[in-house]
Formats: sequence, C-alpha cells, structure tokens
Amino acid sequence: MLSQVSDIANWHLYIGLEPGNETCAQLCRDIAFMPCTILYNSQSLGVRGNPYGVLQYTFNHGSEINIYLEDDIIVSPDICHLALWYKQLVREDKLFDVRIFFMSLFVTSKGTEAVNEFTASELFSPWGLIINRYQWVNLVEPCWWNDNHNYPCEQDWTLSLSHRMNKNSNLTVLAPLLSRSLNIGREDGEHSHPERHDLLMKGLVMNLEPGPFDYKINPKAKIPWRCMNYDIMTAVDTTRDGKIFETERMTTQSIKTDGQSLV
Repeated sequence: MLSQVSDIANWHLYIGLEPGNETCAQLCRDIAFMPCTILYNSQSLGVRGNPYGVLQYTFNHGSEINIYLEDDIIVSPDICHLALWYKQLVREDKLFDVRIFFMSLFVTSKGTEAVNEFTASELFSPWGLIINRYQWVNLVEPCWWNDNHNYPCEQDWTLSLSHRMNKNSNLTVLAPLLSRSLNIGREDGEHSHPERHDLLMKGLVMNLEPGPFDYKINPKAKIPWRCMNYDIMTAVDTTRDGKIFETERMTTQSIKTDGQSLV
C-alpha cells in the first residue's frame, strides 16, 4: 500500500535491511515507485538497533522530517500530507501547553472517528511515527538505549521512550482519532503470536481516503484505545482524555517538501 500513498514519489525511502533473507532483499531492490536507498546491515541489528541505525542515518544526512514505518504495517494514503502538516505545526517540540515527543500513527479506531482531528496522548505504538529533527536529536535519540525503566530485564526502545514520557508530565505524543496504520504481521512475530494479533486487531479501521484533509487539533477529543490483558486474553475498548488544556484556533498552511524521508 505504500505505493498508493499520495505524493509518495516526492519522498525518499530509506530501508534498514537485515542480512540473511535474499527474497526480502530483492523485493527492496525492486522498489521503483519512489527514490529508495537501502542500508545493508553487515550483521543483524535487531528490532532496536535497526530502526535506530536508519533513523540516525537519515537525520545525519539532512532529513528534517521522518515517517518511521515498521515492515509489518499498512498505512493510510494521506500520511505524506499529514507529515507536512505536522512539520508546519510542530517546529521543534512545543504545542500549546505541552511538548510533543512525536506523532504516533496507530490508534485502535473503529471507523466512526473524525478523519481530520488530532489530540495529544500519553499512549503510543511503534506502528508508524512522524518525527522531526529537533525531536530526534533532543528527545528521542538520547533515551533510545536507556534500560533504566520500570520493566527490569526488558530491552525495548518503546519502553525507554515511555519512561521518558512518564518522567515529564507535559511531554506527550500527538495522535489521530482515526488511525493511519494497521498491523498485518500476524504470523512469525518477534514479540507476539496470531491469537494475540487477532485479539488486538479485530474490528479496527484506519483512514483509507487520500486527503489532504483540513487537519486540526481538538483539545477536547478522546483517543480510542484498546486495553489488552494477554494473561487471560481479553480486550476492552475505551478512550483516553487528550492532554492539551490550552485552546487556540489552528490553521493548515502549505509548506515546502524538502528534507523529508520515509524509513
């Protein structure tokens, strides 16, 4: 579905390619719908080292805004429009009375949510992020490898980032009310299995329209979130309050599209 994203040809795709799977490597080499650079890892860097390496590479080589995508997700066709709006909206990390860590593309939406509305949340998923250079250099990269968090013996960059947010009450992520990604990696997951995947993903919907939309912040919006208990295999759909308390009218502005990349 990446080839169906609006304006995708104006972006540059960077792939962090782990060794050992020639079929996967050939699929990457065959990409022709957008500019593409493959970063061949000489050894396996894993689910923590590989994304770090490609994000660090792109920002070190001049990228101003990155859409980070994992290899087992599908994305909405408006994510490039959305990233440019985000680039204009969050120049560094400040937005109203909060600081924005990054934008998280995945929420557990059912399809009734407003397609153009966003708010700040304390919850995020690795299934698609939008990060600007300032956020990477000053917020995300410095804590990526920090294992001094509330989950002993767990070495996971998402836990490291969650710990950073928990230590800073005004540090949040921006999130859509209607998801911009879905996970399709049901089989052979690194940290999951088909039954867990089915429990989490059942009935979830993402935006399927190309946009662009009149994107706006809704401080009063509630983020849809599915609370999982994998010990007893139950899921409860709920919502979380937005974290923005200061209100101000937002406008969508057009911006240049240089320095942008997908990883």
